[in-house]
Amino acid sequence: ESAVFPDDWVETDVNIDIPTKSKDDQSQSFSVSGFHYRPLVAVIRSAFADIQANAFHLFPFKRLWKDPLDNQEQRVYDELYTSNSWLEAQDDLQRQPKESGCSLERVIAGLMFFSDATHLANFGTAKAWPLYLYFGNLSKYARSSPTSGACHLVGFFPSLPDSIKDVLSNLPRISKTGITALQTHCRRELFQGCWNILLDDEFIRAYRHGIVLRCPDGILRRVFPRIFTYSADYPEKVLIATIKDMGSCPCPRCFVPKALFGFLGLFRDMRDRVASLRVYSLAKVNEARNFIYNWGNTVDGSKVQATLGEGSWVPTVNAFVDKLGPLGFDSFRILVVDFMHECELGTWKVLFTHLVRLLYALPGGDSLVAHLDNRFRQVPSYGNGVIRRFANNTSEMKKLAARDFENILQVRLVVSCAYYNVDSFLF
Repeated sequence: ESAVFPDDWVETDVNIDIPTKSKDDQSQSFSVSGFHYRPLVAVIRSAFADIQANAFHLFPFKRLWKDPLDNQEQRVYDELYTSNSWLEAQDDLQRQPKESGCSLERVIAGLMFFSDATHLANFGTAKAWPLYLYFGNLSKYARSSPTSGACHLVGFFPSLPDSIKDVLSNLPRISKTGITALQTHCRRELFQGCWNILLDDEFIRAYRHGIVLRCPDGILRRVFPRIFTYSADYPEKVLIATIKDMGSCPCPRCFVPKALFGFLGLFRDMRDRVASLRVYSLAKVNEARNFIYNWGNTVDGSKVQATLGEGSWVPTVNAFVDKLGPLGFDSFRILVVDFMHECELGTWKVLFTHLVRLLYALPGGDSLVAHLDNRFRQVPSYGNGVIRRFANNTSEMKKLAARDFENILQVRLVVSCAYYNVDSFLF
């Protein structure tokens, strides 16, 4: 039984079905408690009633810059409400038939989701998986300010409890690898089950017909929520896209196979990615689930994989496709580049580690690395926390956050400048 908390918070259980590997036995229902969330429509209503809604941009536009010398115009891409995606969504909205007897202006509430599971302590198992919501109607300069209050906490995804292993281990004819595959399957089912609850009938009705809200200028408008972006790291992206983690086609946006990753950055690679965008096949997924739940096939069995076909699909129904797909929503297009995980904590961290190892490999490597750390410590702080002082040895990279690797990236040229004769070789 769900309970309503202050500020429209709701607590409910998420039920998932565990296949029994037997066509004679029905699937076992497993309940995961502790899913706390706020209904999305309630969050939208409170955001438009907030004083910050005075800065909302309700109508998209193209921003142009004119060269003062030759008067040539150039398109500027700087905000979500100046993007082609929002302009296309606004055009599609205006082409839809109006609600019966309604002559109100129709505008879009641009939703930008972000989630990231995190540990809450250095020791122990305390962790949280929050889901945040930003509104693209607000400028990124106001939205990214830590004190703006523009980030709306929507809910906390529950994790799969350890007690599910007791249920899986008691299944007949189950192996150790089978338990691992089933546990992964249950984790996907849990995540999509949470989104099935978030994308409730009220939100689908608002997505299709809009909700009438009084905007800060005092005018009643019909507001239509549209999901434009979902920011997450790669392990969460594969959950959202319902694909295998690092499968044969690991990209959550296209079908480019892992074997062609060596062409990354070439024109051929970009052409292949645009030409092979992901398209979800709900019929194949339902057929694979029928083999699992009704005929006793294993989750990762050959029959299930042959039914799903290529594309690294998994036998879990995508909640975004199931609920919003009939309305023309593309669940793969919203998965944007995660700069923090993919660049700062990904590519740049690996590259910087490699550069430090090259220094150690040179003659007198220990003294060269010590000199590098000394030069980082000499860099003064800049701005109000824009670049902080490097107090510790940078080469050791002890407990560095994403902002620390961003600072290293910003000052690397200053540090390497006039760094004896190895600067041009390393940096």
